[in-house]
Amino acid sequence: MIKRTSILVQDDPLGRNINNEIQIASLSDDYDETSAITTIAVTATQIDLKDGDNINIAGQSLVVNADAAAGATSLTIDSITLTSPIVTGEQIRINEENLFEQYQRKTEGTIAGMPVDDRNLGPINYTGGDYSIIGVDPTYVKILPRDFMINEDGGYEALEFKDASNTGLQVGNADQEMVATVNIPYGTTATEVYVWGSVTTKVVDVHECDVDANGKSATLGTGTTNGSAISLTSTVSTATNYLLIIVKVTATSNRIYGGKVTLTQN
Repeated sequence: MIKRTSILVQDDPLGRNINNEIQIASLSDDYDETSAITTIAVTATQIDLKDGDNINIAGQSLVVNADAAAGATSLTIDSITLTSPIVTGEQIRINEENLFEQYQRKTEGTIAGMPVDDRNLGPINYTGGDYSIIGVDPTYVKILPRDFMINEDGGYEALEFKDASNTGLQVGNADQEMVATVNIPYGTTATEVYVWGSVTTKVVDVHECDVDANGKSATLGTGTTNGSAISLTSTVSTATNYLLIIVKVTATSNRIYGGKVTLTQN
């Protein structure tokens, strides 16, 4: 059976609706303004409520703190100290304008259980034209030691990670260079590269390559291993491209710690 919600409508002589609230239940207990409350007893609710929903009781706004199915007789709310008492029989209402904010503009309430406001949807934040997601690096990619390999200039000696008091990657032959290959995530553009090393004057060249073709591009940017930004010819992600970063170490004692690629979101 579908339960009908009671829409509290008061019309003036011209037929205009001057009340825009929906009654969903009534209080079944009394609460005073002397201490904070976190739950309220109610008559069976007529609709499902979600964490983050706003309800109104006697002109006071409360925020639901946990999902409650239709028929619930207790609601968990964000801790609040009332400004005036509320008593048994007070109507619990949801404001239709507030529902418009929640479900039309999606700036309040929850979606699939994720809290929503004007900048956030659960773990996703949107500020200044950029999206940020908890657990994801949307505006940079770290270049880790594992991302490097050697080129063919030596005798194919191993690339080693020194794990003593002085850490970092070292080549096994001074003729070798370190080469990192870094993906450009979908929907982004690579704009800068940073590389850090124990010797800050080693040359770094950056190129574009493709997984489905031979060869590398002309140099997109050149800098050194001092950790300063190496400005690139902006390189938009495609289905096949990636960055080729060549670090021209000149001795087996030159250690590379890692690097970073700066991204902008398209």
